[in-house]
Amino acid sequence: MKVYLVAKDALEAQGVRWIVTSHFTGMQLMVWDDIAALSHALQHDKPDFIILDMDKWGWEDEQLGESLKNKRIRWLGISSERVFQVAYRGLRMHAEDILFRPFSPTDLIKHIQQLRFQIRNEQQQAPISKKEKTEVADIDYPDFFLKEQIHPQSIIMSALLTPQAHTLPLVYDTLQRYPFSGKYRFFALSHFILGIHENQDTILLKEEYHTFLTHWKEQMEEPLAFVIYAPTAMGSLKEIYQQTKQLSEQVFFEGYDIILTENEISDWLELDPFLTPIEQRQWIEMLEKKDTKAIGEWVENEFFTYRRPYPSPDMVRIRLTSVLAQIRRYMKANHIQEEEWEMAYHRVFQHIIRMPVIHQIIQELLAFIRHLLVPLYGNSQGDSGTLVEKVKTMIESNYWDAQWNLAACADVLRINKSTLSRRFSAESGQSFRNTLHQVRIREAKRLLKETDLSLEEISRLTGYSHQTYFNAKFKQLEARTPLAYRSGI
Repeated sequence: MKVYLVAKDALEAQGVRWIVTSHFTGMQLMVWDDIAALSHALQHDKPDFIILDMDKWGWEDEQLGESLKNKRIRWLGISSERVFQVAYRGLRMHAEDILFRPFSPTDLIKHIQQLRFQIRNEQQQAPISKKEKTEVADIDYPDFFLKEQIHPQSIIMSALLTPQAHTLPLVYDTLQRYPFSGKYRFFALSHFILGIHENQDTILLKEEYHTFLTHWKEQMEEPLAFVIYAPTAMGSLKEIYQQTKQLSEQVFFEGYDIILTENEISDWLELDPFLTPIEQRQWIEMLEKKDTKAIGEWVENEFFTYRRPYPSPDMVRIRLTSVLAQIRRYMKANHIQEEEWEMAYHRVFQHIIRMPVIHQIIQELLAFIRHLLVPLYGNSQGDSGTLVEKVKTMIESNYWDAQWNLAACADVLRINKSTLSRRFSAESGQSFRNTLHQVRIREAKRLLKETDLSLEEISRLTGYSHQTYFNAKFKQLEARTPLAYRSGI
């Protein structure tokens, strides 16, 4: 992709060059000293877009504006003058936008990403059908499970994961409309979306996925993780799929909103999933002493210190159930058999088995232990209850704002975001995110019954930027669609 630049001076040109070359691949940047040199170059060549210092643009250079419009060249303006004349010229000459100095590298990167997205999107609209032009041929679902087919071209395989299965259709639909470069195809599987990219550069693909993640987060608040596997050796599609699936399990340790890139597979680190007799004795003593501090340190040292190569997530889950078995022993020995405690115990067990990220499991496990050893109605009740009440009050006041989230709440309460999330979950019994969604859907139900507002308007009034996401969340919590609820079905 060819970019022309007319900067304020050599120092600014050097800075822009560094930003472009360090954050983007496949970019050819050419610097021109002034408008006259740029105009001359445009007589013989057409760049993909231009970054232009508008302060060097005199009224005698009006022919440049006409040239940009006639050739339909996208351009981004830079100026030190926040005056009407500059904005008017940019508007009249169809600038994509104007950055006023001093501007941050992040602003420039964001605008270049948007321009590249628009240019690639236009390229996707060529007369040749999208399927003929971009789709990887001769690959279908049986190739990943039943056959030993070797694809004639080198491929990169990717896995896109979300913690909630109901979000996968939204991810798949968004991917289908997104203009990736090269030939590619996506397959919807039960636990993730599988991507096949043919003859693609790994660095460029990672950059495109990073841009897609930014695009996704602007629309949805659901987490998303990418695993990119570029095998160095030829293998069957079935083998590459199995290796990609194994790599996707690293999300258990790494978490979401990340992009993992690998070109080889390492075996899982060996791990004894069962507690040793000494460790069992430690747990008996810590539980009997109600030493929650020691328990927290033991759990964090045991489960938050894993480094690559990781142990198998299944082995880690078994080890966590071994810890839970010690807690069960303590409950029986102290005759803690009330129904609410039994339900809480089984809820933690299900979290260990099903939760996709180890950090979330540990958070739930430690919260359960604290509740068990130091009941909520003990001496710390006052502060705990006050925090939960404050958070719930703020949720009720801000649920309608799609941009309002945990971080905004933490800022108002002057508390660390992670601390707020942990304390609220421990003291209320549910996460901040789930509580926010419950309030939003409760209000949506009222509007569905009491008004004739459209679903789009109701989703907006209850804090959802996109109706599709609103529909998915409503169905998840109410087991029926908003229209079915309104109709009483």
